[in-house]
Amino acid sequence: MREHTGRVLSALVALPVLYAVVRYLPPPLFAGLIAAVVLLTQLEFYRLVLGPGEPAGAWSARYPTMALGAAFGVGVILIAYHQAWDTAFPFMITALVMTVGGATLWFGKDLRLALVDAALAVFGVWYVAWMLSHLVLLRGLRGGDWLVLFALWVTWIGDSAAYYVGRAIGRTPLAPRVSPKKTVAGAVGGVVASAVASLVAATWFLDGLSWFEAVGLGIGGGLAGMTGDLVESMFKRSAGVKDSGGLIPAHGGLLDKVDGLLFTVPLFYYYLVWVKGYGPHSVTG
Repeated sequence: MREHTGRVLSALVALPVLYAVVRYLPPPLFAGLIAAVVLLTQLEFYRLVLGPGEPAGAWSARYPTMALGAAFGVGVILIAYHQAWDTAFPFMITALVMTVGGATLWFGKDLRLALVDAALAVFGVWYVAWMLSHLVLLRGLRGGDWLVLFALWVTWIGDSAAYYVGRAIGRTPLAPRVSPKKTVAGAVGGVVASAVASLVAATWFLDGLSWFEAVGLGIGGGLAGMTGDLVESMFKRSAGVKDSGGLIPAHGGLLDKVDGLLFTVPLFYYYLVWVKGYGPHSVTG
């Protein structure tokens, strides 16, 4: 009961603020906010995978490599904001590999961890920053503020429905080795709720989607969000922790809250661009 109350109170505080941020924050400030979220989320991810039980000396030797990964994550958001993929992105990939490799070489103290640290730093950029950069890209499309709200709405409605349906009637585990509390009933409830939420959005505030497209995107978003949730659960299970952090009361860390978005937002973005032909409205203005 206490967990339920905490989730509701956190949502009541966060949702109006989130709506105002997405709808009214100027594009440069929105990109800056996403960059800050990426930075904190990547640091959560690195701390999650490295584990809290290492000696201080071992941690300090690994800081430079992880700090570079987090810095490059912010760089991905800046490139997305300016849409400088043709010129800046290849350079950033090259610089990322070279500098992370160099930092691991010069600052690492344990050769057994060199490959792990370099791979972890680079993967953190793609897993967190690259995937979340699609929020900036999505907001840069025509009607992008409503598109971002659509992605958040479908993802989090599905996540909440999966949680409550699973608690109420869930019996058969969905992926017991990864997340024992997630159930088949919860997964079905989450996907159905995502489809309904998408249909409601297409009727209420999002133009240009037929009911068939809305339901299809909802189902796809529900499956993608569930996959993103399970992927993060896999990482947490591997690390032996329950939550990625404690930044959000009753919800855990930032990574716990955006894990589904890492998979749903790119799905929505590429459907709208490739299938619907959406173009940029103005990312920088």
